[in-house]
Amino acid sequence: MSEYTPDKWVVVEVHTKDGEILYKVLGSWYGGYTGSDEWRFSSGITKVVHHDKHYDIHNHSGSVYTCYKNSRGMSSFTAGVFENLKKQLEEKDMGTMKISISALLEDQFKQGEVNE
Repeated sequence: MSEYTPDKWVVVEVHTKDGEILYKVLGSWYGGYTGSDEWRFSSGITKVVHHDKHYDIHNHSGSVYTCYKNSRGMSSFTAGVFENLKKQLEEKDMGTMKISISALLEDQFKQGEVNE
């Protein structure tokens, strides 16, 4: 099991061509002046554990993202990555995606559960 703690994060809602809806974490890390910024797209949220200051977001692969509530958002670098991923998905006619915490997902975050 891999564990990640992104500097910034958002939940992405993916609508597949087959009508399936997936929720994934798009996380990013600042590289600083000597390194490059990095990003990672999770395999798909299966469970959310709510804590006072953060969420532990579990994924299909077994990875867990520790996402701090005050770190939700994207850098300009990650916004560009998101737009490229979105464009590729649409160009290949595989589906669409958007940054979203829908009312349903927001409730599940509060309750600590996201259905598989």
